[in-house]
Amino acid sequence: MKISKITSKIAGAVFIGIGVYLIVFTEFRNAGFGALFIGILTLLIINPETVEDKVATAELESNVKPMHDLLSDLNVMGKGVMVAPNNNLKNTRVFVPAGKELRALPDLYDEMVIVAGGAGRLGVSLVPPGKPIYDEALSRLDTTMSDIEGAREVMGMLSHGLDMAKSFSVREEDDLLKLRITHGRYDDYCARVMERSEGICEKTACPICSSYLMALTESIGSPLAIKEFEKEGKHVKYDLEVLE
Repeated sequence: MKISKITSKIAGAVFIGIGVYLIVFTEFRNAGFGALFIGILTLLIINPETVEDKVATAELESNVKPMHDLLSDLNVMGKGVMVAPNNNLKNTRVFVPAGKELRALPDLYDEMVIVAGGAGRLGVSLVPPGKPIYDEALSRLDTTMSDIEGAREVMGMLSHGLDMAKSFSVREEDDLLKLRITHGRYDDYCARVMERSEGICEKTACPICSSYLMALTESIGSPLAIKEFEKEGKHVKYDLEVLE
């Protein structure tokens, strides 16, 4: 089975993002230029129509590891919050608090990466790793994304149009939104990500789960805090709290 162009987009975008971060915000400029070069090479040269599934999943998996290492090096320990566009923010971001508990959600801006606000508002604001997948799904639909039904429409495209998962469900229960994603072809990839990048599912999520979380937060227009995460067989489950 061949993959669509979306995998190369994910690989290129993630490497470029990491490269820019390393060049601008750290002293590891050589590594940053290397990542930037790989990202550009992936976007411009690699022909995704000839990439096999095992190569595609390897690319997805390798793109998660640098994100995990970055958060580990910065000692960022909190669970992620998906923040939809608002008056200050043009594009959705995932905010990961530095501490284990989210004391208060800071005001985020598109140019922010390291957030150093007062009252415990310390953390990292990143472009969700699933943005290229989400954008591809959204481009194939005509939806207003104004409610959960809009989110379900996008998730349907992610699952059945882009083959990111076998199925999904989203429901409200006990003041939480419960999202379940059932993996198909990417189940082995999911297991390896959890093993090699421990905790990433609760911080930024991998590109696949991140795209579903983006669909949900943009549909309701409110931040979604990850409260609980669980993998049960081929099912990935998120408990999400809507923040006002």
